[in-house]
Amino acid sequence: MGRFANISLVNFPTLPADEPGRLQKTLDRMCGYVVDAAQEQSDLVAFPEICNCLDTADQWNAAEALDGPTIAALSQAARRHELYVVAPLLLDDAGRRYNCAVLIGRHGEIVGIYRKNFPTHGELANGITPGVETPVFETDFGRVGLCICFDLNYWEVGAGLCQNRAELVIWPSMWAGGRMLSKWAMEFGFNMAAVWKEQSTFVDVAGREILAVKREARDRTGRSPVVTARIDLDRRLLHPDYNLENLKALFEHYGPTAAFTEWLKQDCHLIFGSQVPGASSDQLIEEFGLETMRDYLARVRRDRKAALAAAAEPVYANGQAGAQDGERI
Repeated sequence: MGRFANISLVNFPTLPADEPGRLQKTLDRMCGYVVDAAQEQSDLVAFPEICNCLDTADQWNAAEALDGPTIAALSQAARRHELYVVAPLLLDDAGRRYNCAVLIGRHGEIVGIYRKNFPTHGELANGITPGVETPVFETDFGRVGLCICFDLNYWEVGAGLCQNRAELVIWPSMWAGGRMLSKWAMEFGFNMAAVWKEQSTFVDVAGREILAVKREARDRTGRSPVVTARIDLDRRLLHPDYNLENLKALFEHYGPTAAFTEWLKQDCHLIFGSQVPGASSDQLIEEFGLETMRDYLARVRRDRKAALAAAAEPVYANGQAGAQDGERI
């Protein structure tokens, strides 16, 4: 059956660079937005890239340790309101600085840290060290991956998150992402939640925009900048090839309402979700030999590699690859 999570994003403007007590005031606002997300029964709330120090003259020198004020404040808020928090941070780790997103758990614990794999040239010039891993973290509602801003331009980051079986990727940023969000979702088979200071966007596994809210749409009303979407993390993206007959077998076995299916003919994609009580989509996929889009693409890559390797082998007199009677053309 469906496995839903309420995900909140906070696209809020920064305070003036010369605001007295700017960091503490920013953290107070962020903790207030955690309260707003909790009131919307959110499972996770995420903030924009380095929003605690963004738009200051020395923003790239504002690195903190994990036990610094930002993580301390947001860990306390996460624990008090029992939800996950994605806290972007310039991390000072053993003298190196990283542009990070820290996943904080419902009890205030650090679940995991993602270090931006592809800092911009400006960041590199300011001493930001690139990360080299694309971890995916287990939560009580699903597998969550993180990436940051410029990373969206690099296939290997999305591929790493895909290989680690992410179901939802949170993308704190300094830009909106646009159609790249849809490209990643379709190719890698995960939902995306993108947040920068001017917009929050949710995209499903088929690359379709679920919700996009710009900040100015709410500025005049005084409403909280927290935007929440309810996402089914049990949905999977399939290719129709090699799956249709197995889907027929599934419906014959469990009945005509056993699964949600939506064929996106123009994209040649199929959205699949279990409706069998007690059975996840992944369990039905395994039981009936279905294949997700990302597994299908991986299989094609493996088979292509094998075909190229076979084509590179020498051909002998009888037309077969491999040694035959010691004769070679």
